[in-house]
Amino acid sequence: MISNESSSNRVVVDDSGQSVSLPAHPSRIISLTYGTDEILLDLVEEDRVIGISKYSGNPDISFLPAESAERIPHRVGNDVEQIMALKPDLVISSTAMPADVIHVLRSSGVPVYVSLVASNWDEMEKKVMGVARAVNEEEKGHAMVSSMRQKREDLEKKLSEIPKDQERTALGLSFRGILGKKGTLFSEVLAMAHVKDGAARYDVPKGTNAYLSLEILPEINPDVILMPVWKVKTGDDEKAFAREIMENPAYRDVKAVKNGRLIPFPEKYKYVMSQHITDAIEASARAVYPELFENAD
Repeated sequence: MISNESSSNRVVVDDSGQSVSLPAHPSRIISLTYGTDEILLDLVEEDRVIGISKYSGNPDISFLPAESAERIPHRVGNDVEQIMALKPDLVISSTAMPADVIHVLRSSGVPVYVSLVASNWDEMEKKVMGVARAVNEEEKGHAMVSSMRQKREDLEKKLSEIPKDQERTALGLSFRGILGKKGTLFSEVLAMAHVKDGAARYDVPKGTNAYLSLEILPEINPDVILMPVWKVKTGDDEKAFAREIMENPAYRDVKAVKNGRLIPFPEKYKYVMSQHITDAIEASARAVYPELFENAD
């Protein structure tokens, strides 16, 4: 939602319901999250962006090419002093950002647009269009959403060939435990890929980041396990982690283990938070139903 405040300013209502006064053409933009980095840099010229999040350009978690990320002058975290020192005319954050960071920035006169953390397709479209309004590029935002819908429609034509009773079950893992769970975006991504989310039977309160224990792996008995590759902490080792699962006697009867279907699966697909949701759907389908894409490649 936008209203005109003056000839040179606009008032945009962000996804948290806050009215934000913004210049007509923001040209010193900072993005604080990898999802808004990806949306932003598909909407505006790079020279309008002075800062992006620290994970951008990391191929395990970010869809932004490393060379594109390197052309942006600054990597920005939650350091309020660093952000203010860059004199941004727009900071794009998200509802996952600590509230005190947003409060201090706004109290200091920095315009902050808060974008939602999407948990389904419709919310992702809303997120994209919100960022597009914030940077005054609504036409490009509509084009982006249109492209998302077209790719999803093309994938659906292929995936609709899978009978409902023959859909396979997959389980997403991090080094800390099982991902997915009912009501999460990754669970929605798997569903749009015609894949059953093995964790969706577990109703975890919305907004929680808790992982499910690997102990329930035999109970879920997935056809495919989507393994982690993004090393967040010292000691994270995808080969060692896969070996532990394969060699654990408690998991020897799990279908994915018996059939060797432990597939390395970058976290950018599991934690997608941008227009690349369509890439996450396709990657999920390719991992679980590789035979459907053999001729296409």
